[in-house]
Amino acid sequence: MKRVWAIFGAFGVLFCAQLTAAVPFEPLRQYETGYASTGIYAGDLDGDGDVDLAVSNRGTSDITILYNNGLSLFPTSDAFGTGEGPRYVDGGDFDGDGDIDLYTPDYHGLTTTILRNNGDGTFEPWHAYLMGKPAFLWTDDLDGDGYEDIIVLDWDIDSDPPSQNPAKFVPLFNDGEGNFTPGDHAMIGVQPRGGASADLNGDGIKDAITANLASNSFSVVLGLGKRQWADGIEIQVNGGPRYVTLGDFDDDGDIDFVGIDKTYSKLWVFHNDGSANFSQVATSSTSNNPHSIANADMDGDGDLDLVVTHVSSAQSLVYFNNGQGLFPTTQVVYMYTGPAEVKIADVNGDGDLDIVSANVNLATKGASVVLQGTCDGFDCNQNGIGDECDLPDCNWNLVPDECDIEAGDSIDLDGNGVPDECQDDCNENDVPDSLDIALGTSEDCNGNDIPDECDWDDPGDCDGDGIVDGCEADENNDSLPDDCQCIEDLDGSAEVDVLDLLIIISEWGPSHSPADLNYDGIVDVLDLLLILDAWGECDAFIPNIRGACCLDNGNCTYVYEIICGINDGDYMGDYVPCDKVECD
Repeated sequence: MKRVWAIFGAFGVLFCAQLTAAVPFEPLRQYETGYASTGIYAGDLDGDGDVDLAVSNRGTSDITILYNNGLSLFPTSDAFGTGEGPRYVDGGDFDGDGDIDLYTPDYHGLTTTILRNNGDGTFEPWHAYLMGKPAFLWTDDLDGDGYEDIIVLDWDIDSDPPSQNPAKFVPLFNDGEGNFTPGDHAMIGVQPRGGASADLNGDGIKDAITANLASNSFSVVLGLGKRQWADGIEIQVNGGPRYVTLGDFDDDGDIDFVGIDKTYSKLWVFHNDGSANFSQVATSSTSNNPHSIANADMDGDGDLDLVVTHVSSAQSLVYFNNGQGLFPTTQVVYMYTGPAEVKIADVNGDGDLDIVSANVNLATKGASVVLQGTCDGFDCNQNGIGDECDLPDCNWNLVPDECDIEAGDSIDLDGNGVPDECQDDCNENDVPDSLDIALGTSEDCNGNDIPDECDWDDPGDCDGDGIVDGCEADENNDSLPDDCQCIEDLDGSAEVDVLDLLIIISEWGPSHSPADLNYDGIVDVLDLLLILDAWGECDAFIPNIRGACCLDNGNCTYVYEIICGINDGDYMGDYVPCDKVECD
């Protein structure tokens, strides 16, 4: 690969002193996703005319779809599996059926997964293409045939070690029906973390720029035509490029780029001379540990502005273009829980651009939405915030909860300020579970804040005493209720007799064996007395019969049926071995 240093303009590099500007934003709303969310895509996924969100969750190896209810709220969601460790998610209509399909770079699964849209915003696995170690990807029509292709930035697994050697720019060409064929790759910098494509030199062929963290460089990948690309020309920088965005920032008719520096928390601005020669013209500070950058005209003045998110800072930044491709003024937008990838979209269809991000630090707040707006309008509680912006609003009706309760539109039986319809009510008696337990209308024997009648599909009561099996005493820690066992029956004959007495005698002395009936660490006269007290047929007897039990986590264990029930598993039958069943 060629290596060049960034070309500085005749006036040198401008280190921007940041001023502040203001675009009105509504309060931050955050939504639950899977674990460790780092990628986000915004588009109309269910075909109802508004913008939905897809979030990639590398910790749970799936994508979460957040469906817009038409009010720019996302009360419903669904999850669809991908390969292992999807870092990002992007979309395109790959099969020409009019809806948006999705795809992910599966960093640990070593695949690029394509998910077909069923037309209603639900997705099914379609293709999984083997890669080296895919770090990033995006969509573009690379060869001009009208079909959306995929570009993957992939580690070169044939190098030693891949993490310290140039990576690959890999095009996947679409046949128009959603089937992809890898093309010839080009070599780029080390550990690419972001990229984008456009015609950089005006020859009508798509080129690309990648941000390479470990080689401290941006790679300029020039298209040669006929589905060929030259190896990257490296622009070296002092820092660690984390992400890049392309656009005509200085309005001179060619494509410039802006990158972010993870190492020193900076933003670099590069202008294009029209022939894909780039000059670094400005450097600005960011918040701590910038992760992603996107561009759009945020203030409606006709030029492209920037939005930068930071995993280690809640202070996301909007950089406003001064019309000359420089960004001297900024605005802080507070976005919490580790905002990773950022996208800009008109979420509520009002013509103003909004900000969305995937958040890596907390699954319950794994996606952020910040709408442009002034929160004007009716103010039911007279707190100076229009109702549509006033939180909390747990039932998604654009009225704050306190006003719903005060007006009688929502009930709050327990007086905690949260409408009952927003609280757990597992037994569907219109009373929050916590209040059921507090009033004694439901028991919670194991103290997990779930009414016992909801804790198990089949609670079980092996001794008929009204106490469910999962809440019975288990002094010997064998996962079986003590009241359902005849622990004095040491030989399993369903009767306490002389054979059990002989076992006691044979185990006499310090011991933690089953013969230590009172669990005091010694087999002695006290255990002997327990044998004599239980002499005769056992009142409760569990036959030594076990079988496969499928648990909620998909694992199988070979246990008594009672134990399977206590663990809310699915008992597959007496003596059925685990290797004969498939647990989903």
